[in-house]
Amino acid sequence: MATNSTFQLFSSSSGVSGFFDSSTETPLPPPPPPVEVLSSEVSLNVICSVEPVNLEDGLTLLKGRVSTKEVFGLPNSDLVPGVYEGGLKLWEGSLDLIKALQAEVQNGHLSFSGKRVLELGCGHGLPGIFAFLEGASAVHFQDFNAEVLQSLTIPNVNANLSEKLSPFYIKRCKF
Repeated sequence: MATNSTFQLFSSSSGVSGFFDSSTETPLPPPPPPVEVLSSEVSLNVICSVEPVNLEDGLTLLKGRVSTKEVFGLPNSDLVPGVYEGGLKLWEGSLDLIKALQAEVQNGHLSFSGKRVLELGCGHGLPGIFAFLEGASAVHFQDFNAEVLQSLTIPNVNANLSEKLSPFYIKRCKF
């Protein structure tokens, strides 16, 4: 299967020995090891449904939905220290960031044209998807968990870009 050279997905962690919760000084489990996740490594065991998110000025992006129970075998929770850090939840701050970026683009104060973008803690990847739709030449997505990238980010990127881009570009990106 061909890999996509435009999108690179990474899972990483601090890797710091003696990782402590400052409120208890009890050692937490070590974070997962950093791994590179290719766009072809979508999870086939998890069903990702999508729903529209309507932003300002007619911009609509698609938001994936999966459960922590299905992906991690955990109860629906936003945080399991050292295991899951909330990447399957759509954080309102990502929508606020898109709105701020959109306003800056519209005001002529920001251009993504030809830029390389790194979205840290991407989860759904909506700000990175927005940057790509605004002309970024490459977008890199990073999250704490490889499982988030495989079960949510990749399907979400594919769903948004297959609806927004021409067939020529999709072939060029090798989705």
